[in-house]
Amino acid sequence: MTNKTAVNRPEQNTFKPLIGLVLIFILFSIFNIPVLQTIWDNSFDDGTYSHAYLIPFITMYLYYQLSKTGQLTYRCGPSVLPILMLCFSAVLFFIMVSAQISLGYWSAMMAILLSSVLLIYRANWQVVFPTLFLIFLMPWWGLLTIILQKISVDSVTFLMSLSGIPTYVEGNLITIPAGVFEIADGCSGLRYLIVSLAISSLFNFLYIKNTRKALMFFTVAILGALITNWIRITALILIGEYTNMESDLMTDHNMFGWYLYIPFMFLLFMWGNKLADNDQLSTKVATNENTALKNNTYPALPNVLILFLVVATSSTALKALFTPNITTSTEITKNIEIQPIINNFTHIEQVTLQTGKYETRYLKYFFNGELDNGKPTAFGNSVIPFGWHEVSREAFGDWQYITIAQRNNKAIIRLSFEINEQKFASSGAFKKQRIMSALTGTSETYLHWQYIACLKSCEQEKASLQQAD
Repeated sequence: MTNKTAVNRPEQNTFKPLIGLVLIFILFSIFNIPVLQTIWDNSFDDGTYSHAYLIPFITMYLYYQLSKTGQLTYRCGPSVLPILMLCFSAVLFFIMVSAQISLGYWSAMMAILLSSVLLIYRANWQVVFPTLFLIFLMPWWGLLTIILQKISVDSVTFLMSLSGIPTYVEGNLITIPAGVFEIADGCSGLRYLIVSLAISSLFNFLYIKNTRKALMFFTVAILGALITNWIRITALILIGEYTNMESDLMTDHNMFGWYLYIPFMFLLFMWGNKLADNDQLSTKVATNENTALKNNTYPALPNVLILFLVVATSSTALKALFTPNITTSTEITKNIEIQPIINNFTHIEQVTLQTGKYETRYLKYFFNGELDNGKPTAFGNSVIPFGWHEVSREAFGDWQYITIAQRNNKAIIRLSFEINEQKFASSGAFKKQRIMSALTGTSETYLHWQYIACLKSCEQEKASLQQAD
C-alpha cells in the first residue's frame, strides 16, 4: 500500500486529470456508434441489465474521486507496452466487427478502453479498476444463463423435496398438484448475480485491501445472490400450491425477488463494514508541488496522437465508408407464404426453379456487413418457417438439408451460408471463415435458402435437390 497523507492541491487541477478520460470515451464513441448501439439494444434495453444505467456514472465518479486525491496522473510520453496492447486490441476489434462476432467486439472494445487509459495515464490498480468496472454493462453475461438455470432446477428440486409436496421435474419444468412452473431464463438468477458481482467488487476496491477478506466478501455476495434466487423460486411454487395458483405473484414475481435480495444486501454491507480496512477515495497521495507533476497537467501530445490514429483506423466509421449502401428490400418477402424468419438483411432475391419434376422456391439473402443489418446466423433468425417444426437434418456437400413438417404436410428445405464466394453447410465453419475473411476486410455474406414440398417421404425430393448440384 502506498503511503498516503492529506495534502493541499490547487482546486483548479481537480478536473484537469479527467480531460484524458473524456477524450478517450468521446473519441471511441464518435468512431464506433454502431457498436455502442448494439450494447444499448442488448444491455440497457434488457431487464436483466437494468443496473446498466448506473455503471457509467459509477465509473466516472470513481475517476473524479481519484483525480481529487491525486491518484490520476498523466504519462510524460509514450510507453511501449500500452501501445502494443492498444494496437493488438484495435486489430482484434476490427476483425471481430468485420466478422460480426458480438462477444468478440465487445471484449475488444473493453481491451481498447483499458489500453487507452494505460496509454494516457500512469498505470496502477486504482486507475485500472474503474474502466474494468464497465464489464458489468456488457451483455455477454447471458452465456451463464443455461448453467444457472440447471443449478437453480437442481437446488429447487432439493428444497421442494423437504416440503412434502409431490413434485415432478422434467427439464426446466417443475410440476406440482396445483400446476406447472417453468424455470425460464429470467429465473436463472443472472440479474442478482451480476448485481452482487458489481457491488461486491466495488466494495472491495473501495474499502478492503486484505486479499483474504476481499475473497470472503466476494464469495458470500455470490452465494447470497444464488441462494436468494433459489428461495424465491421455491417460495413462489409453495405460494402457488397453497393459493391454487391464484396469487398475484404468479404473474408478477420479479419484484418479489428484490424484496428478498435487498435485505440480504443490507446484511452483507453490515458485515462488510466490519471487514473494511481501507478508504480508497478519502486519502490523498503525498506529492511535491515542485516536481515535474505540473508539466503533466494535460495528456502528452504524442500519446493523444497515437490514440487518435489507432482508434480511427480500427473504427466502424472508417469501415462504413467502404461498405456498399444498399437499401433494405422487404417487398418480396411480404408476398411469400413460406419463408425463413430473417429479422435484418440488406437485400433479397427470389427465384422459382424447376428441379427435375419438382418446382422449388429459392431465396437468396444478402447482408452487407453492417452491424445493424445483421448476418445469416444472427440471434433471432430461424431457417425454419413460422408454424413448421424440424423433423431431421443432414449435411451434404455445401448444403444442409432439413426435413420440416406442419400437421400433415412435409417439406424439404436446404440452406447454405456464403462468404467470399465460398459456401458452407455448417454455421460453425461459416463463423470461422468470417473471421478469416475479416482479416482482409471482407464481411458481405449470403444465405441461400430453398424450399420444396414433399408428396410422401421427402426422399425423392431430397435426391432431386442433391442431383441438381
